[in-house]
Amino acid sequence: MADKEKALYSASFVYTDAILRDFEALYLEKKKLSPTARVVLGVLGGAGALFFGWMLYRDGLQFTRVAYLLVCSVLLVLAFYRGRGRPDDSVERYRKAYLNKRASFKFDSEAVEMKLEGQKSYARSKYREVYGLFDTAACFYLTIKGRAYYILPKAAFSEEDREGLKKFLQKKCAKKFQHFDLSETKGETA
Repeated sequence: MADKEKALYSASFVYTDAILRDFEALYLEKKKLSPTARVVLGVLGGAGALFFGWMLYRDGLQFTRVAYLLVCSVLLVLAFYRGRGRPDDSVERYRKAYLNKRASFKFDSEAVEMKLEGQKSYARSKYREVYGLFDTAACFYLTIKGRAYYILPKAAFSEEDREGLKKFLQKKCAKKFQHFDLSETKGETA
């Protein structure tokens, strides 16, 4: 650890294909819009497009109304867009960098640290830099800076440490874990 502080939790494991398939399934699931969100976007976009379209027709061209009409059009596109089913290059980058590499994680009172086999430096993130906590049946995920993830297979921890780490992270990051049921993901993850 950078400041030689004692680790409260630690794990060492090898990233397997099954772990990375779980990550890919989570990543794709997170990119989907829920049916409720689609309905809300569709209603707001449709109502806004009708209202501002009518206002433009009635009162003539005005910049702010054109801008609102464009925003409503974007909402409609988002409501009906279904092209998020494919992974972007993030998933491939993780697979290329992590597959069959040993990773070591340490959690101290201030930050999480990850050392990946073959890299000279390590990644260290303070808990306030964690934007999201996610878990599946197989893994814990910590999101750092948008699309950067710490991927931790639950099998790398004892049952007691899994529960302790989960509570610890929720307290330190001031966030709750969002659970994703990825029952279609198959394979052993440890």
